[in-house]
Amino acid sequence: MPHMTTRTHTEARRPAFALRGISKTYPGVTALSGVDLEAFPGEVLAICGANGAGKSTMARMIAGQELPSSGTVEIAGHEGDITGPADAEAAGVLMMHQEPLVIDDFTVEENVWLRRISSAGGVRPWDVVRKDRTGRTRSALDAVGLNELAPETPARELGPGPRQMLALSRTQVNEHSVLLLDETTASTTEEHFRDVLDLVDRERASGVCVVFVSHRMDEVFAMADRIAVMRNGVLVDVLRTVETTPGAVIDLMIGEAVAALEPLTVQVDETAVPVLDVVDLAAGSAEGVSFRVAPGEVVGIYGLVGSGRSSVVRSISGHQPRHSGTVRLHGRDVRPTSPRAALRLGVAYLTEDRRREGFVPHFTNGENMTLSTLGRVSYRGVLRRRAERTRVAELIREFQVKGGGDTLTRTLSGGNQQKVIIAKWLEASPEVMILDEPTKGIDVGARSNIYEIVRRLASQGTGVVVVTSEAEEALMLCNRVLIMRDGRLVDEFHPATSTTDDLIRASLGGDTA
Repeated sequence: MPHMTTRTHTEARRPAFALRGISKTYPGVTALSGVDLEAFPGEVLAICGANGAGKSTMARMIAGQELPSSGTVEIAGHEGDITGPADAEAAGVLMMHQEPLVIDDFTVEENVWLRRISSAGGVRPWDVVRKDRTGRTRSALDAVGLNELAPETPARELGPGPRQMLALSRTQVNEHSVLLLDETTASTTEEHFRDVLDLVDRERASGVCVVFVSHRMDEVFAMADRIAVMRNGVLVDVLRTVETTPGAVIDLMIGEAVAALEPLTVQVDETAVPVLDVVDLAAGSAEGVSFRVAPGEVVGIYGLVGSGRSSVVRSISGHQPRHSGTVRLHGRDVRPTSPRAALRLGVAYLTEDRRREGFVPHFTNGENMTLSTLGRVSYRGVLRRRAERTRVAELIREFQVKGGGDTLTRTLSGGNQQKVIIAKWLEASPEVMILDEPTKGIDVGARSNIYEIVRRLASQGTGVVVVTSEAEEALMLCNRVLIMRDGRLVDEFHPATSTTDDLIRASLGGDTA
C-alpha cells in the first residue's frame, strides 16, 4: 500500500494516555508484565504482536474494560486512575473491537447513535435518535464509505464489512480524544480499508490519539507513526515507522525461534482413505480451502485473527452454512445442516467459546457430560439415573475432572470445564474430532491433560483437527500444520523440520523483510 505516514508528535508534549508499570495476570496466565507506554495527541500508535502477545489486553486496559493487577492507567484530562469503562469513556476513550457491536433489530441509524441511546437515561431512545437526525446520520455514514446505505435499513441485512464500517461511523457522533481500533480491519474489504485510512488521517489531523492494534504489517506501515511491539506480555520495543521495516518488526514479535517440543510420534498411513476430505470449501471469510485428514492424524490449522480458520471448521461441523465446496467422510459426500446432524455423521466440534456454546450453565458435570448421548443412559425416553451416575463417575476419573457429577460445571476452572466438554463429545465416539482453540485460557496442568487426550484419540484412529493461535502448540500437537491467511490455506509445515518462526512468518505474509 503506497499510503505512508511520517509524523511522530512525541516530543515535549503531554501524553494522551500513559501506562505505568501495567501488569495483568489470570489464573495460570500472565497477559501483561510491567508495561510502560505513552501515546500522544495527533499520532497513530500501532500495537503489534503475535497471537497471545497481550496487545488486545493492553487496549482493553486503556478502555477500562480490564483492570490491571498492578500499575496505573492515566488519561489526559481525567483525575485519578481509570477504574472502569465509565471512567475511560468520560475521559474521552472510544474503543472499536474486531467484532463490531451492531444490534440486528435496530436500523442503521439507530446503530450509529447506539452509544447515545445507551446513555439516554429516562429518555425514550428513539426520541434521542430523532432529535439528532438532522443530517448528522448521513454525514456519519458518508465519512466511513457507506454513502449508498439508507439510514432506515435493518442492520441484520449488512455483511461483515459494512457492519464494521457502521460501528466505525460512531466516531463521527461521539466526542473522543483517544480512539482504539482493535483488529477492526479484519473483516473489511480493500475498498473499505481505504475508508479506514481516510478516517484515521482525519482523526490524527484533529488531534486525536489513535491506537491501532493489528498483526498486518502492510496496514501498520500504512497507518502508524510509531509501533509498539509486544511479545509474551512484555513491551519489547517502540519504533518509529520511518526508521524500521516490516521484517525487523516481525523479528521482534517472534523472538527466538522455537522448534517442536516432544512432537507427535504416531505414524499415519497416508495411503488410507481419508477420514475427512475437504475440497474447495468456501464458508464465511474462507474460500478455496482443501485438505485431508487420515485416520489417526492430527492436523493443525494455524492462522491469525480474521484468517478464516474458524469459518472452515464451523462449516464442516454444521455450525454455519457452507457456500460451496465438498466435504467427504470416509469418501462419502456429506452436508450437515446442524451440529446435531454433523454428530450423527461422526463429526464433533469443540467450540472456541466454551462459556457461551460449550456447556449448559445450569447443568451439573454429569448432565453436561451425558448431553450428547442421552440414549445410552435412557430407556424408552426415561433417564436411568443410576446408569448415568455410574458412567459419569467413570468419565470424571478418566478425564481427571475436579468436582463430582453433581457439581455445576460453571463453578469449575476453565481447564476443568474444557475437560467436561471434551468428555461430552468423546462419549459420542466421533470419527472426526475438531478442537477450536482447545487450550485457550487454561493453565499448564490442564493443557497437559488435553494434549494427552488428543494423542490418545489419534492412537485410536480418530481424525483430529486442531485450530490454534499458538505456533508452539501447533508444532507440539500435530502431524502437520496448515497455515491460513486472508481466508485461504497458504502453506503447510511438518513439526520435525519447522519452527515457530516459520509458522508465524507464513501467517503474516511470508518473508516481509
